Amino acid sequence: MTIPRLNTRNGLLGVGTAAVVVGLLAGCSAPRVIGEPYAGAGRGTLATDPSDTGPTVGWVREGERFFVTTYGSSSCPIAPTRLESNDDGPMVTMTRTGGDACTADSGPASYALDLPERFHGRERVTVSLRFEDDGRVVRRELRRSDDAG
Repeated sequence: MTIPRLNTRNGLLGVGTAAVVVGLLAGCSAPRVIGEPYAGAGRGTLATDPSDTGPTVGWVREGERFFVTTYGSSSCPIAPTRLESNDDGPMVTMTRTGGDACTADSGPASYALDLPERFHGRERVTVSLRFEDDGRVVRRELRRSDDAG
């Protein structure tokens, strides 16, 4: 009776290849987006001038829920991935999603987020948007409608 010999070189090569593939796939995982896509951003919040594509914020439900709109590639939108609290309002980390192959178009992407409860009664809330790709922080103010004057 002949016992087949295990070719350890080929076995190790297969294990090594599998480890590399798993490592690459783990590195390609998409960031976890928080909030929900929001289609309700309307007049005064979406840019009509192509040069005015800065981020905007607005109320979904005044004092409770807000939205964030950013502009960029429609296949790799910039989305909220983390929500923390500062003294004057929420700090939202914004991360480009979609991978490395992005289209060269530019369009809005809006997401609705819950306002942390500690800010519910405030007349004005400052939303800080921290962009993960370059570290910049943009601040936008939310005001209650009875404080708009």
